[in-house]
Formats: sequence, C-alpha cells, structure tokens
Amino acid sequence: MQSLKRPLLGHPFNLLRLTAPFAMAALCLWALSARIELPSLVAISEFLGALHLWQWLAALGATLISFWALGRYDAVAHRHLQTGLDGAQARRAGMAAIAFSQLVGFGLFTGAYARWRLVPGLTVLQAAQLTGLVGLTFMAALAMICGLAMALFPVFTWFRPVGALLVLTVVAASLLSFVAPRLTIGPISLRWPSLAAMAALSVWALVDVMAAGTALWILLPETVHIPWTTLLVVYAIALGAAILSSAPGGTGPLELMVFTLLPSHDSTGLLAALLAFRLVYYALPAAISCVMMILPDRLKPMRAPSADPDLLGAQSRPAETLPHDRLRAESAVIRQNGGHVQAFGFNELALLNTPQISVALFDPMTGHCKETFAPLRRFARARNASACLYKCSARSALEARQAGWVVLRIAAEAVVSPMRFSEAGSSHRQLRRKLRHAEKAGISVLPAPPTLPLTQMEALDQAWQRRHGGARGTTMGRFEGNYLATQRVFLAWQEDRIIGFVSLHTAASEWCLDLIRICPDAPDGTGHILLRAAIAAAKDEEIPRLSLAAVPDHRYAARMDQGLRRFKACFAPDWHPRYIACPTWSDMLISGLELYRLIHRPGPVQSALPAQREEGQVDQTNGFDNRTTSADTEDADWDKRVQENKQANARDIDPAARAS
Repeated sequence: MQSLKRPLLGHPFNLLRLTAPFAMAALCLWALSARIELPSLVAISEFLGALHLWQWLAALGATLISFWALGRYDAVAHRHLQTGLDGAQARRAGMAAIAFSQLVGFGLFTGAYARWRLVPGLTVLQAAQLTGLVGLTFMAALAMICGLAMALFPVFTWFRPVGALLVLTVVAASLLSFVAPRLTIGPISLRWPSLAAMAALSVWALVDVMAAGTALWILLPETVHIPWTTLLVVYAIALGAAILSSAPGGTGPLELMVFTLLPSHDSTGLLAALLAFRLVYYALPAAISCVMMILPDRLKPMRAPSADPDLLGAQSRPAETLPHDRLRAESAVIRQNGGHVQAFGFNELALLNTPQISVALFDPMTGHCKETFAPLRRFARARNASACLYKCSARSALEARQAGWVVLRIAAEAVVSPMRFSEAGSSHRQLRRKLRHAEKAGISVLPAPPTLPLTQMEALDQAWQRRHGGARGTTMGRFEGNYLATQRVFLAWQEDRIIGFVSLHTAASEWCLDLIRICPDAPDGTGHILLRAAIAAAKDEEIPRLSLAAVPDHRYAARMDQGLRRFKACFAPDWHPRYIACPTWSDMLISGLELYRLIHRPGPVQSALPAQREEGQVDQTNGFDNRTTSADTEDADWDKRVQENKQANARDIDPAARAS
C-alpha cells in the first residue's frame, strides 16, 4: 500500500507550509531572548504566586466574555453563508474551534476541522468557507480596531499616521464592497458581507479584543504599571502579528511584539503576566475544546431547536407564480429584477433580496401588512440584511409606525379611474392640447400584436436610452422581450414607423404604467395619446383603477426632473402618498443607499420567464386571446386593426371635449 505521508511531506511547498509556523515561532523566541534577559522559573513562579484570587477570577470572566463574542461572530458568518445553522450549537462550535486552533496553530485547517466535527449538517466545504470568512473578516475588523486605537491612544508618535492610514484603508474597502458587492475571479464569485454584517462583525471583534486585553491587564503584577488603554493598543497589534504568523498559540510573535512596544517595563513581571494570560485565555479554553472534540455527541442538544415562530409558514415561490388577482399590478416588476413571491402564512409579499436589504415592494399582494413586519425583519436578519418596505401606502406606513418602524414619505402615485375618465374640463386643458398636436401629426395608436415587433421596439429603446442617459432598474422595468410579453403594450405609429410605445402591468382590478419609450424626434403629444389609448382600453375591459406609477415626492424632489410629473399631471390624476419603512434609522440609511445604487446602477437585464396562468384565466396579453388565435388570423387581425385605427383615430378623442 502506498504511503500517504510521502507525497504530502515530499513536496517542497507542503514541507515549507508545515514548518514555516514553527520556524516563525522559534525565530521570534530567539529574538525575544536577545532583547530581554529571560528570568528564572523561580522568579516567574514568585510573580504568579503573588497574583490574587480575584485577579484569576476576573481574568476568567473577561475570557468568557471574549469567547462569547467569538461565538456570536460565528453566528454572523453562518448567516452570511446561509448555512441555516446559526443557532446555539454553532456558536459553541465556533468558540471551541477558535480555542482549538489557538492551541494547535494552522488556523484555517484546524478551525475548519473543529467546526465540521462539532456542527451536524455542516459540510467540509462549508466548514472551510466559514473558517476562511471568519479569519479574513476578523483580520479586517482587527485592522480597523488597531487603526482607531493607534490614532486615539498613541504609544509612539508614528502611531497616529499609521492608525489613520489603516482606518482609511478599511473604510475604502467597505465602500468598495458596497458599490461592487461581488468579487469575480475566473469561475469563482465571492459575495462580500453586507454593511449590517460588517457592523456586527466589527462590534463582536471589538468586544473580543477588549475583553482579552482586559484579561491580560488584570493579570499584571503590582510591579508593572501600564495604563489600560495603552495595553489594549499593544495587545491588538500583537494579536494581529500572532494570527498572521499561524504559529501554535501565537507563541513567539505575541510576546515579541508586546516587549517591542513596551520596552521600558519590568520584563520579569510582564513575562509572568503573559504566562498567566496564556494559562487562562489559551490553555483552559483549549482543554475544554479538546473534550468537546473527543466527545461531540455528548454536547448535542437532546431535542431539536424550536423553530422561529415569526417564520412559521414562510415559503418562497418564483416570480412566475404571481397571482393575477392581486392588489398591486406593479408587483410584476419582480419578474425582471430577481425578486420572488414570499409568503408569511397567508400574507404574500413581492420580495427582492439584495446584498444589503430584503425589500418588500409596495403593499402585500394578499393578507395584512401589519402581520408581515416581524417575519420580514427576522427573514432579513437571517441573511444579515436590513428589512425594508418600499413604496407602501399610507395605511401600511401608519401600521409600520405603530409597530415601531421608522417611516419616510418618498413618492406620490398618480392614479386615474378609467371608468370615469374624460378629457372634458379645465383640468384636462393641457391634455387636449397635446392630443390635438398628436392628431395633426397623423399618429395612430394600436394594441401590440401577440408577436411583438421587438426589433423596432429595441431600436427605439436604445435611442431613448442614448437621449436620457440609460434606463433605471430594480423598481422600474427595463426593455426585455420576455418581460414585455407578460404586459399590455400599445404602439404609436406615424405612417409605417413605430415612434413610441408604452407597456403596462396588468392584474384583475388594476393596470399600472411601466415602460414609456418615445422616439427623440416624435411629435409633441405622442406619449399622451399612447396613455390615452391605454386608459380607453382599460375602460373597455372595465378595469376600475389605472396607476400611472409614482414620482419622487420629498424635500429634494424639486431638484429632480419634473418632466415626468408634468406629463402625468396632464391626466388630472389623484395623487396618493407612498412611503418607505424600516425597523431602525440605520436600516433606513442602508436601504436608501442600496435602493439608490440598484435603481441608478442596475445590473444586466434579467430575462423574465413566462407567467404561470391560473386555472380559468384567459391570457389577454396585448388584447388578444392566445388560446384561439392562429398565426394567420393574428396577422390579418393586425392589418385590419391598423386600417381601422387610422380611420377612427379622431373618434378616440371626445369631439365635445376637444371643442371646449
């Protein structure tokens, strides 16, 4: 049988990787012996014996706080990787894994092995990913802690500039991870932790470092007088050196860094304190972790953990399952932006998960909004994200405020009633003028055929984007053939050329304006006659409500483009306020920044899948019954409609209204 040790140790790189930590420890211990005069064992024993019982107990208490924070750190990492194992057992395994790896060294391998052994259901790959994530993020958080400590409590004059540089580097990396939440290296795609996760990781890392440094400070003998803040700064730097060395227990690099940064103190007393610290912070937790590694089954809970009551009945379904009989037609935007239907019991939301937030778009499609706040917040927390309710109604905003959420007014939605709509009256004077301009230019409007003229429409969309600087996304639709095929589309023709089109989301009792694309050289009134035709079609189908979608409506809205508001105001709609709601102000800040990024810098257009037709529902896309119309009949019907529309275009506008 071939030996497994020979190829492992025979490879020069593997041999170097295994021996480098021990060589680093030996080198640092040699440098330490050259810097200070090593005391005798008797002298060290005297210093250890002089420590009071309360010092040992207080140091032990600080150690417990430190490892408690490390367990919480693991829980955040589990949520980032979506293992579903971020409970108490995972936290205990994280504490044991860190204690075990501190003793043995080779943190990536030993930590992954400990987590894999102690957490049932965790795969080897997940354990390795978890250990790597914990190590990398802890070093980043430690760099931030060291930078702040060096800048606020400088031990040497050069501490301030170096600390400021560390802080700026970490902040810049955090901002970069927000702007580009994924790092792609060849076939590997890595997702950075969210801002909420980074904040949580930084807090737990700070608690860990402060508690561990406090344990060392408590164990200082009476002959060594070092300010608490100074020792915390020194310990944080020494801890970073120890982790980077991968030496077992950080032995050598930790001591060398402490004595390098504190050269004028009693070496015997400081070395005795470090030895006592290793007994309390390293040896005792390592012994406990070894027992856990040997007998992991004894430490498993006797009963399965109880499910989160807020998430009972939670179910995710693809966007194609959107119910046709829903309150908000605009919820169909999730067919394109990567969202899904999220059910919390009988309450269904149009939910979009992004790297930073879990945002419910508009009001619930079914159920009661007030019953979604707690499960939505828990759902978001389970993925280290912030919960958000975006463009909700005033009633939902009031219920959110009563639930303790913070609420801001952000938009106003324009709504018309097709059944009562008329161009008569002074409020529609501007609309009548625009419609006359379009009529004189010979513009005709028709519902699009089942087979959309996508080539012409795409060319028009590209021209529109060049003029307007691109299309916004996420909460607003973008041009894509499959997506438009699920909507009601109207085309504006001038002779034989398409000069504009509008698309609308459709539901059982509401239509909602989505895309509006007008050729740059289109005559005045093209958009108005398109939307007027859509309102007339909605009236024919007895749709009681047609939304013209929302426009910004907040204190900074006056600085934004007012053209869209003026366009919608021509139809004299009713304006309904729309709000954003989040559990806390920090969630509000993160949600606002993330939504701004997603809307103004959307990713590639996602292809929509065909909607799943409900039983008994007729597919009435673009006004045709696709179940009974053959291709030849569609073409003939389309030509007939073109001719009829050109002849009857003037009748689409009320002659009495035009005369007034």
